[in-house]
Amino acid sequence: MIKRKKLLNIVITVLVLVLVSSAVYAGGSNQNTGTPAAAAASGPFRIKDQNLTEPGTLPVVKNQITLTLGMPVNIQVSDYYDNDLTRYLEKMTGVKLSFILYDAGTDGETKLGLQVAAGDKLPDLMLQLGIADQAKREAYGQAGAIIPLNDYIKNLGFYTNKAVAQTSAAKSGVDPWLYGTADDGTIWGYMSYNTDYSNSFAARAWYNDDFAKKLGMSSDDWTGGGGKGKIPTQDWFYKYLIGVRDNDVNGNGDKNDEIPITGATGWRQQVLKWITNQYFYNDYASTDKYWFVKNGQLYYNYDTPEYRDALRFLYKLYNERLFDESAITQNAVTLAATVNANPHKVGIAVSGGIGIYDADARAVYKPIPIVQGPSGFATTTYFEQVPIFPWAISSNSQYPEAAFRFLDAMASDPDLYLFTNNGLKGRDWRVALPGEIGLYGDQSGIEPYLVTLIQTWGNVVTNAQWKAEFGIDYLNRKSSNAWNGDPLLPAYLHGQAIIQMVPFKPAEYPVDLIFTSAETQQWAETRTNIRNYVEQTLAQFSTGQLDIEKDWDTYVRNLKTLGSDQLLAVDRAAYARMNQISGK
Repeated sequence: MIKRKKLLNIVITVLVLVLVSSAVYAGGSNQNTGTPAAAAASGPFRIKDQNLTEPGTLPVVKNQITLTLGMPVNIQVSDYYDNDLTRYLEKMTGVKLSFILYDAGTDGETKLGLQVAAGDKLPDLMLQLGIADQAKREAYGQAGAIIPLNDYIKNLGFYTNKAVAQTSAAKSGVDPWLYGTADDGTIWGYMSYNTDYSNSFAARAWYNDDFAKKLGMSSDDWTGGGGKGKIPTQDWFYKYLIGVRDNDVNGNGDKNDEIPITGATGWRQQVLKWITNQYFYNDYASTDKYWFVKNGQLYYNYDTPEYRDALRFLYKLYNERLFDESAITQNAVTLAATVNANPHKVGIAVSGGIGIYDADARAVYKPIPIVQGPSGFATTTYFEQVPIFPWAISSNSQYPEAAFRFLDAMASDPDLYLFTNNGLKGRDWRVALPGEIGLYGDQSGIEPYLVTLIQTWGNVVTNAQWKAEFGIDYLNRKSSNAWNGDPLLPAYLHGQAIIQMVPFKPAEYPVDLIFTSAETQQWAETRTNIRNYVEQTLAQFSTGQLDIEKDWDTYVRNLKTLGSDQLLAVDRAAYARMNQISGK
């Protein structure tokens, strides 16, 4: 009899072989420039399930059926069955849901992978659980665990196809399905797509306005930005940090407990990367692949003279005790606790969201937009979101066509994405009234639509939704926030930051690229090694463990040894393909 530990090792080995043999990134190939939704179709399609209603009809079944749905559990969802979103979807589709809840995070993903490797029966539908990773998704497909969706998209996707055609990618000339299509044209996952305006400008930071006033400083002193708007210069930024360091600005009698600037490892909290934006375009708030675009060509930023100048400035700040080394490694919970401390200690906190801070902090901290560097550089990081594919249908499903029709039905409701994030319409949020103020100003061009009444996202327990965003937000309603009048509403504060950032959106910027599976398979290790090396040396240069003058040449040679030149050629080829597809 095989011992349990030995059996587990065998299963893990099989899983690894499946994953390695099928490694692929955000699919698509340089030859697949048509409509991939039809690429794998072969022969006439006939609906087999006689219980289905006609495509484009709701509910999707004539007689109720039950579909099992596997997804990661969220402890902040009080009940998945007594749940507003569950009831809504069941009424819309005529399908009853039975939840199979996996552990959150990597534990749940690992369990699903082990089930695939062992050939276990899977839920009819799967959401998240690593499905959004194209490599895993294609591996599961090649293993026979999930089914291709091409025929279903083409023949059963009545609402899906109408929604996808209205997305920003489709209107720009790129078929969104390309981002989830394997080299052979197979689509293994169903799309979720939103272009949240707030997330597009997520490289945000917040300064303590009370501290600034005690130092005789304010945003009225900002002289950067030229005609685009007022932003702080590096001189103002540096002077403010010095003032926080050298003065008892929190008034507790201790001149040494103030922290000039801090950050963490959480969402958009990377303080070193935020500061480097004073010198060059740093895409850390999006792809984190160090891309920037100039005159239509793709480059890396990590070996440029501007990058070296940024490292010099970072070391200057560190050497003068203007940021704490713990800011590089601490987590978001520690950051929030530090910023929320009473009395306040932090001069500038780098974080995409201000909702992690308490009301007292949100009343004090104001947005500090991009800081103009010494050469006059002033461009904000901009994130152009692309679709993800977090849904899959199991090959074990007794009702695969009904499972797809269930997914397709969700695209019939332009407010579905709002439900998954904001909760029940009319109770948790309402439609904006004429004359109500949008969060992002007139320059965004976004008409107000959504007014938050009760927060169901974030750190709250709810049965309004599943704490899992999905849907095809083809009318961009997730971005159509209006202000409910609460001056401490995080979304309002984010909007105040974004209004100041929008004028500095780059004219050219990188969008996540589509690679062939061969490109990904060949270069995945190189990309990982380079990213890890750049991350490690950024911290080492910034804290003096590496000397910017003496060790720079060695650093550049090591990048080349790791394959940076060859990888850049691969990325440039993918970028050229993207431009060709979109007609640029």
